[in-house]
Amino acid sequence: MRLTRLVCLLALTLAAGACSLFPTGEDIEEEVENYLRSVAGPWVGLSPTLTLDFQLQEGAGNAVSGTGTMKETAAAGSVPITITGTFQRPQLSLTISGMTFEGRAVQGTIQGNYTTVGGISAPLQLTATGYSKNVVILLQEK
Repeated sequence: MRLTRLVCLLALTLAAGACSLFPTGEDIEEEVENYLRSVAGPWVGLSPTLTLDFQLQEGAGNAVSGTGTMKETAAAGSVPITITGTFQRPQLSLTISGMTFEGRAVQGTIQGNYTTVGGISAPLQLTATGYSKNVVILLQEK
């Protein structure tokens, strides 16, 4: 949704510019910067082995938190997840609790630089006692 709004906003900016002056690269960069300043809102995480669907909200300081669901591709249904973390632009760090992967309860951690509207592609580290696996995932705002 936010990406759609950004595209619409840029299209309107370009249309308005056609009536007077074209927007400068600086104008467009400022709009993108405003978009990337916040991580609050709906997100999706996609990989061949699992899907995340969650909502983030910003808290005090650089804290973020949220809730959502996780579905392993081979699983019949999704499970609820809880997210905590930090966003100190551009670094987004998330810890995801409540996950089930390959038949075991795991915790996921991911961090990456949120610098483009394309999202963050990074390894999601899944851990449990005696278990660790990295799954490359693409996190994007909806």
